[in-house]
Amino acid sequence: MIIFIVFLFFINLILLFKLSKQKKLVKNLKSSLEEKETKLKEKAETSSTGQAKLETILSSMFEGVLVINKDGEILIMNPTLQKLLLIDFPPEGKNFLEVIRNSAIQDIIDKVLKEEKNLISKEVLLYSPEEKIFKVNCAPVIKNNSVEGAILVFHDITQLRRLERIRQDFVANVSHELRTPLTSIKGYAETLLEGALFDKKNAKDFVEIIYQDASRLAKLIDDLLDLSKIESGKLEMVFLPIDILDVIEKVVKILEPQAKKKAILVTLNIPLNLPKVLADQNRISQVILNLLDNAIKYTPDKGKVTISAASKDKFIQVDISDTGIGIPEDAIPHIFERFYRVDKARSRELGGTGLGLSIVKHIILNHGGNVWVESKVSYGSTFSFTLPKA
Repeated sequence: MIIFIVFLFFINLILLFKLSKQKKLVKNLKSSLEEKETKLKEKAETSSTGQAKLETILSSMFEGVLVINKDGEILIMNPTLQKLLLIDFPPEGKNFLEVIRNSAIQDIIDKVLKEEKNLISKEVLLYSPEEKIFKVNCAPVIKNNSVEGAILVFHDITQLRRLERIRQDFVANVSHELRTPLTSIKGYAETLLEGALFDKKNAKDFVEIIYQDASRLAKLIDDLLDLSKIESGKLEMVFLPIDILDVIEKVVKILEPQAKKKAILVTLNIPLNLPKVLADQNRISQVILNLLDNAIKYTPDKGKVTISAASKDKFIQVDISDTGIGIPEDAIPHIFERFYRVDKARSRELGGTGLGLSIVKHIILNHGGNVWVESKVSYGSTFSFTLPKA
C-alpha cells in the first residue's frame, strides 16, 4: 500500500512537471505570437504611412504622374494628370489606351517596356478633351534586372508654347510694321538726294510723305512701349474719382477739327448726375481718344458718332457708336488682338498701328472693367467699356 502511494506521488510529480513545462511552452508561444503580431502591426502602420506619404506627394505635384505595369495596365495616376485630362473615373487596373487614346504615348511606353530604353523624352500633342501639348518623360521600373513597368511624368507646356508662338508672331509683326515706313522714308530720301531735292514741285510732296511715315513710326514705337509697360505691369496708374463727362468733353474737343473736316456730327448722351468712376484720368483719356479717333476715321463723310454713358450696377458703361463701315462678324473675336486689322491697307492709309485696341483692352482690364464691340457691316459699330464706380 505504501509502495502504491509512493508510486502515485511520483506519477503526480511527473504530471505536474510536464504541465508546468507545457504552460511555459504555451506562454513562450503566446509571447512569440504577440511579438510577431506587434511587428506585423508596425509593418502595416509603416506601409500605411508610406502609402499616405506617396499619395500626398503625388497629389501635391504640379506634373502629371502615371505608373503602369509590364502588361500596360495603369497602377497609379495622380490627381493632377486626371484633372489635366478630365478623367472622372478610377483609371487603375485599366489598359492605357482605354483611358488615354494616344498612339504617340503608347509608342513611348512600348519602347520602354519592350526595347528596355532607359529614358525617353518627347513632346506630345493631345486633342481630347482639348488641345494640349505635353513634355512626356518615360523611364522603366526595373526589379531583379528585368523591366516590371514604366513611370511617365507629364509636363503641361501648352502655355509655354503658346507664349513662344505669340512672341514669334509679335517679332514678325513688329519687323513688318517697322519695315514699311522705313522703306518709304529711305526710298523718298534717296530720290531727294539723287536730285529731286531741287525739284520744288515734287520735293515738298516727298518731304511730307517722309514726315507722315516718320510720325507713323514714332506712334508705332510709342504704342509698343505703352503695350509693353501695361502687359509687364510697369505702367504706373493713379486711381482717383473722376467725372467721365469731363474726360469725354476734353477728348471730343481735341478731335473736333478731325470730325469737322469730314462733316461728322459727334453727339453726347450723358446724364449730368452720373456717378464718378475710379480711374486713372490720363489712361482713360487715352482709351476714349483711341475709340473716338477710330469711330471718326472709319465713318464716311457726314456720318454720326454718339457717345453715351449710363450707370450699370457697380459700374459705369460708356458706349461709342458710329455709322461707319462696320466690322465683319468673323473679325469681331480678333479685333482686340495685337496688330490685327480688318482692312490692312486702309488701316495703314489712315495711320493705324494695329495696337490701339489692344492697348484699350489692357487699360480697361487693369481698371477692373470690361470692353467689347457690337458691329454690322455697312451699319456701323458700338465699342463699349465699363469702369467701376468711385
